[in-house]
Amino acid sequence: MYYIHTISSISNQDSFRNNDVYSSLRKFDAENDVVAPDYKEFIPRNALRRLSPILRMGLTCAMECQKNTNAEFDSIVVGTALGCLKDTEKFLTNFITSTSDFLSPTAFIQSTHNTIGGQISLGLSNHSYNMTHTQNNLSFEVSLIDAMLCINDGKKNVLVGAAEEKIPFLENLQPNIVADTHPLASGASFFVLTDEKKSIGIKKVDALFNIQSVENEIKRFLATENLTVNDIDLVLTSNNIELSFEKTIHYLQHTGLHYSASAFATHVGHDFLKSNPANNVLVVNHLCNDKLGLILLQKG
Repeated sequence: MYYIHTISSISNQDSFRNNDVYSSLRKFDAENDVVAPDYKEFIPRNALRRLSPILRMGLTCAMECQKNTNAEFDSIVVGTALGCLKDTEKFLTNFITSTSDFLSPTAFIQSTHNTIGGQISLGLSNHSYNMTHTQNNLSFEVSLIDAMLCINDGKKNVLVGAAEEKIPFLENLQPNIVADTHPLASGASFFVLTDEKKSIGIKKVDALFNIQSVENEIKRFLATENLTVNDIDLVLTSNNIELSFEKTIHYLQHTGLHYSASAFATHVGHDFLKSNPANNVLVVNHLCNDKLGLILLQKG
């Protein structure tokens, strides 16, 4: 078991510093952006002006996790599918429209996917292992697997999370890259994994590519832990699945659509276990047809 020490999420929900996100879930409000904290509490004003929304969210969640952990992170693992879109758009716009022979490198530097992890490292003055994973809708699941390997390797406190941001231009591309049945959203969720026993942990994670049957893969996944569909108290799923579970939540109805929404679903699953007489939660990430992420949370 890989125990969850603390969690911090910034989303369209009222999730930041909320001790029970599950009980306060509401339908996604497409008219509003993320429910953001006062970033000035975490980030100096002069730096805040230079940071895009995804960097603000990621750094703030990481700093909140650090505050609640009271220990140095010996690994930082970040998942993001599309990375720093606002800075990418800014860089490309400048590249196309500039008449100068010289371009400022700032927008390019801040447009790379690993800028989030780098900014967290700088903000926390942390020089430990730092890795960013970009595997489409499975970026968070692959990051979790990396974090679990870090624990296996002797690390004690591993920060792992995922972040995505939306920009208006992305709406033009949405029908071509992912289903447009849900409005686009931004969000960030970060966790601290530890080998120290806590009340709730992550038992198993799978990131599967080129799958044939979601239902068969779920059954196989549960069977490896000697579980069946009947043992699962709550399923958080991105799409409809044919298997009949006792309780199911379609988490995109609450998060909006972004590639790393399963990270927030994991936060919801954690809080469900914390506040209910239940033992097992399954997060099913089937946002892309041939890719499947499965996360099993259990009480410790």
